[in-house]
Amino acid sequence: MNLLFEQLEKSKQNKELLNFTVYNDDSKFWCGYVVDYSEDFVAIQHFTKFGKKDGIIVHPIERFERIDFNDDYVKAMECVIDYSDEIYKPNPINFVFLHEESYYESVLKQLKGNKNVITSFEISNDEYYSGYILEVSETDFIINCVGKNGEDLGMSIFKIEDITSVQLDDVDNRRRNILFKWLKAKL
Repeated sequence: MNLLFEQLEKSKQNKELLNFTVYNDDSKFWCGYVVDYSEDFVAIQHFTKFGKKDGIIVHPIERFERIDFNDDYVKAMECVIDYSDEIYKPNPINFVFLHEESYYESVLKQLKGNKNVITSFEISNDEYYSGYILEVSETDFIINCVGKNGEDLGMSIFKIEDITSVQLDDVDNRRRNILFKWLKAKL
């Protein structure tokens, strides 16, 4: 048995996640475990990036450029699958908009120091940043930036006047939050 079929069998027997990448198509990759396979095809129990089962994909083995396993993405997906129900539970957030402050300043101040809610900001209509709000003044704020797979990207300062949109506690940010905490616990 060659190494590829050994890995497919291991995934099938133990429900170990694999990440499948298709030749010449960066948008086609699937994460899941093998349900069954033959010499020519593999059936994959696919999971969404939020850890929910998303059907079975049957695909020719020869069309895969590579199959990754035991890498950072697969490990992160194992965490996401384990906590997928949590990702869909919104955090309770109660806002009171103070008239003496701008809308965004009011939102920022109420989220300052909250390590359960990651907020995404659109800055100047074209760049997006996500993270925990650490400090807020009348003119600017500091966030601990968090990458889409929970990576700690360090701290950044932004001007409040440059905010064009705020999104908080959506499913993408709850996924980031869980992965951030998981990565910090591993260190």
